[in-house]
Amino acid sequence: MGKRVYCLYRVSTKGQVEKDDIPMQKQRCREFAAEKGWTIAREFSEKGISGFKVSAKDRDAIQEIQRDAAQDKFDILLVFMFDRLGRKEDETPFVVEWFVQNGIEVWSAEEGQQRFDNHVDKLMNYIRYWQASGESLKTSVRTKTRLAQIVQEGRFRGGSAPFGYKLVKNGRVGKKNKELYDIEVEPTEAMVVREIFDLADRFGYGGRRISSELIAKGIKNERTGEHFHYSSIQNILRNIMYVGILRSGEARSEIIPELQVISQEQYDRVAKGRSQQSAECERKCAARWEEEIVLVDGVQTTVSRPPRISPRKNVGRALLSGNVYCGHCGGRILASTACRSHDPNDRVSIYKCYNRTQHKTLCNGPTTYRAERVDAVVEALLRNIFERARAVNESELIQQQVQETAAQCRQKLRKAQAEHTKALRELAKWENLMLDSIEGTCVFSPEQIKRRMDTVQETVAGLAEQIDALKDQAAESEYAAKEIRESHQRLLSWAELFDTASVEEKKMIASYLIKAVTLTRDYGIEVEFSVSEAQYLGGMEMG
Repeated sequence: MGKRVYCLYRVSTKGQVEKDDIPMQKQRCREFAAEKGWTIAREFSEKGISGFKVSAKDRDAIQEIQRDAAQDKFDILLVFMFDRLGRKEDETPFVVEWFVQNGIEVWSAEEGQQRFDNHVDKLMNYIRYWQASGESLKTSVRTKTRLAQIVQEGRFRGGSAPFGYKLVKNGRVGKKNKELYDIEVEPTEAMVVREIFDLADRFGYGGRRISSELIAKGIKNERTGEHFHYSSIQNILRNIMYVGILRSGEARSEIIPELQVISQEQYDRVAKGRSQQSAECERKCAARWEEEIVLVDGVQTTVSRPPRISPRKNVGRALLSGNVYCGHCGGRILASTACRSHDPNDRVSIYKCYNRTQHKTLCNGPTTYRAERVDAVVEALLRNIFERARAVNESELIQQQVQETAAQCRQKLRKAQAEHTKALRELAKWENLMLDSIEGTCVFSPEQIKRRMDTVQETVAGLAEQIDALKDQAAESEYAAKEIRESHQRLLSWAELFDTASVEEKKMIASYLIKAVTLTRDYGIEVEFSVSEAQYLGGMEMG
């Protein structure tokens, strides 16, 4: 049985009572106690009691809690924040200290445990109740907690409706008998939101390019009557609410289907693609994606080749961007253009070695490659993948992949459960020996047994965590099947689209499927496919 807990909730004004402040405190304290494995024995609520004006001796709840503490009826006094115990700097610190001296731990769900191990602890306990200026911050914490709880319950927290939604009244009434607003999808605006995400997803467009595309299509922001500014589009692309998820600070609700404008998968792809297009992301991830490669001359070197699902730049006629490298120096190869004749308008797409052209590193490879020759080889490989994808039996592929994962997971789970049972038996054995040791009938001292019990308890706890993780992994097998099915469907859709796709769409497809293309002299071309897609393609030969 866990430690016995008394909870104290308090509000000082009628307004706080009407705003459901006590239920907020109660919910947070219950969650905190559950996390700690404690058992709540009693709960006390003080409504309309000022912690500054009313002395502890005049507060019935405090007096009853102190009487029960003296009779050892509980182990822990838990409050939402310490100021729920009071605000009198000449009294409340000593009330807290009285509980601790009488064997009661005093905890706050937001501020942790108040201890009195040294003089600093005593000083801090006193200062806490002396700092009246901290009240505004504490009120803010309670407000944020309640707003977080509101969205986690799937209810609109208030404010203006984001583009794509509208505020409606459905008869929901608040504490002051005032009808509250709910939020719903606004169909016409939602169509524009889907168009914005499709442009970002299919073509890898950023905010400015999407703004230009919407202007070209004559799409305006009906709320303002003006064209969409790129910053407004950036905000739309960042807003997870379009997935149907309400949020308040770090708190998130589950997906609410009736508020969903786009899929979670599309939102994640767009977010990941946008992050990969930033130079900041490349700098942060450089070390993470370092790998050893062997150059044409046999020299081994370390390079950073981050996988990406969208091209580094989605302009120009060249198929590859951000995922093409030089096999002679290991550096990046950039897409560019060059004059084919004296006519400045007669230009051809090329790939050029950055190190060679900028003299950053010695490179003995070619300076440029004709993009049309490289792209023809890459396109042929992609078409080959699409043909093979059409020949894959989707149900058999999913069944094989999921069954193999599930079988491995079940085997690990059985092993962990057997070890957990064995550890529990050992723990029970040492517990019995502890009783014998206390009675003097065991060769081991209580200290020796306690050390061994602590070790075994750590093992039991570790195995319990491992079992929970394996159960979660087993539960994810259905999700894995969904991922495989979606990958297969994506390849099939690309197979139908590829030959008639725009350059931007082809660049997106190539970037998603291909991790790296390495170019060497005489148009030697080596293609490395993305890990996720390579795993999906399984037995499909790529050579």
